[in-house]
Amino acid sequence: MAPRLLALAAIALSGAACGGGSASPDAARDSPSPEAGACQPLGVTGEFMRRPGNPRLLAGHVFSDGMLDKSISDPDLRFDDATATWQLYYATSHAMTFADPGTQMIRHATSSDASAFAVADAPALVASSDSGAWDHINTETPSVAFNPDADAAHRYLMVYSGAAQAFPFNGGPFANYAIGAAFSADGETFTRVAAADSPHGQDGLVLTGADAYPGATGAIVADPEIVYLAGTYHLWFSSFACEGTTCQTDLAFGVGHATSSDGIHWAVAEAPVRSLLTATIDPNSGGGQPSVLYDAAHCRWEMWLTADKAGDTASQPALFNNMAGVWHATSMDGVTWHTEYTDQRDLTWSATEPGEHLGLLTGADVGQQGTARFMVYVGFDDQNVPADFFVFDHSAQGFEPGVFALDVAARN
Repeated sequence: MAPRLLALAAIALSGAACGGGSASPDAARDSPSPEAGACQPLGVTGEFMRRPGNPRLLAGHVFSDGMLDKSISDPDLRFDDATATWQLYYATSHAMTFADPGTQMIRHATSSDASAFAVADAPALVASSDSGAWDHINTETPSVAFNPDADAAHRYLMVYSGAAQAFPFNGGPFANYAIGAAFSADGETFTRVAAADSPHGQDGLVLTGADAYPGATGAIVADPEIVYLAGTYHLWFSSFACEGTTCQTDLAFGVGHATSSDGIHWAVAEAPVRSLLTATIDPNSGGGQPSVLYDAAHCRWEMWLTADKAGDTASQPALFNNMAGVWHATSMDGVTWHTEYTDQRDLTWSATEPGEHLGLLTGADVGQQGTARFMVYVGFDDQNVPADFFVFDHSAQGFEPGVFALDVAARN
């Protein structure tokens, strides 16, 4: 099972959200694709370089309620043309102390330069207080898109992962994830889709594993990434399915794709997307945690995703949902993708880089401003660690002082 789909128990101890995710950079304010003749030649593509000054945010910040955020995960980055600011969303666990279980929520922060981020005191979305809700325990992996064609109350759409129990098959140590949706007029605070409007009759719930894999014994969808383009919402997501009486046989694992006209009712186009598998004949060989944008200037789609093999993260001291780095894929239609998993990743963990000395948390997100690309990702760091904070590691005691850190890289 992929790291992003792991363990409620580990979340309670570490305060980290399990997801990734990801974010929707909504190219050129989500403008429609230009005519083919207007497409600019691609030219030389630069590499991602870590920006000086990392890390940009550290877990441990205390808010006006006297409580602190224990973690940072699943960053989502987009540039807002109307305000000329970067909009950052991420998941966290909010508690009185690091040892407390905490409540999962999604934060919103802004920046003029994708360097210094100001975090809003009020959360953008909080795990449901209803103990019977499908997203009562997990509310994470946000991705936000802006729709200029929607009515004022629905201009911003957030999709997110949620869960309230462990996956009920196979003894799997991961949550029974599904995908939810919430709307906002200002992009600051979001309200879940009402149960009356949900295709599953529950507040927020819009896509389940059964929707992606009808007929499977059990299935999960998580880590959503959304882009609005020319009247259509496009959704990419991590997915897993299994079959057999006890779900003992893996059926599929990889990134799925769905579309919608309203952000609520989704038609699954392909799960998993075959062209994103590391071995096209093996439906279990996919990756996850997609980050997607549409490059209107060059009329192409770009995706960043994780696809680690066994042992790829073994050298990292931290031991919690690690990733070795992120791969890059491109597409001319958003359906068929091209990537070379034998080439260099767009970002690879480095033990010498500030903000990631102990490793990388799975998932990264890329936003765009013109032709520039900015990547936000989370590292495990051993510098400026708040009192009593720790990360899991490979040591005999199983943990060491450490903190979740938000880092930035850029590609020109």
